[in-house]
Amino acid sequence: MGATQSDALVFFGATGDLAYKKIFPALQAMAGRGTLTVPVIGVAKAGWTLDQLRARAQDSVEKYGGLDRAAFDKLCGLLHYVDGDYNDSATFEVLRRKLGDTKHPAHYLAIPPPLFGPVVEQLARSGCAAGARVIVEKPFGEDLASARALNRILLGSFVEADIFRIDHYLGKRPVHNMLFSRFSNPILEAFWNRTFVESVQMTMAEDFGIQGRGGFYDATGAIRDVIQNHLFQIVSNLAM
Repeated sequence: MGATQSDALVFFGATGDLAYKKIFPALQAMAGRGTLTVPVIGVAKAGWTLDQLRARAQDSVEKYGGLDRAAFDKLCGLLHYVDGDYNDSATFEVLRRKLGDTKHPAHYLAIPPPLFGPVVEQLARSGCAAGARVIVEKPFGEDLASARALNRILLGSFVEADIFRIDHYLGKRPVHNMLFSRFSNPILEAFWNRTFVESVQMTMAEDFGIQGRGGFYDATGAIRDVIQNHLFQIVSNLAM
């Protein structure tokens, strides 16, 4: 698809933790900067209505970043909602109708990893994958074999250039600042090497538990969720 701009954003997991803490504040910020002008379709299985999703979005931005009334109202005007089971083809038929005449939607999978494959296959069967992009959150598989199996599913419905495998944690400002501190600070740059650095200690501190994420952690666990993704990638950035 090349540089063609997406003309809709579909995010699966619209009622989940990642949407609440990260996606809605980011969408409001984009609306405020004038870079979000396309329909935004949230998909989840929660038995909710669009008004309930808008209320959730407002609670999200008030808690994580602050409410910008003009930007939030613009976001609400773009927001749509599809409620349904990810394993039910009827959910994706509704999504196809919501997409209307859009040609290049972007599908963001902010959902538990076991659902990546089934959702991608449903997107393909419903025609929602045609001309589209897909953004896959971590963790990408449970091991090498499952990662390869997921890759085969993705490549069966999307071309490589339209597949984005991401870890939202690497978008955090402190992570970006770490790279600037390492390479742009002449004092640190001079001695940040194995000759002078004996050890590196990393602490990931959070002030919340697994509330609302019990099902995810029961299947995935903190080691796979945090250590093999967020922290190993930060170590890679530090060591490179």
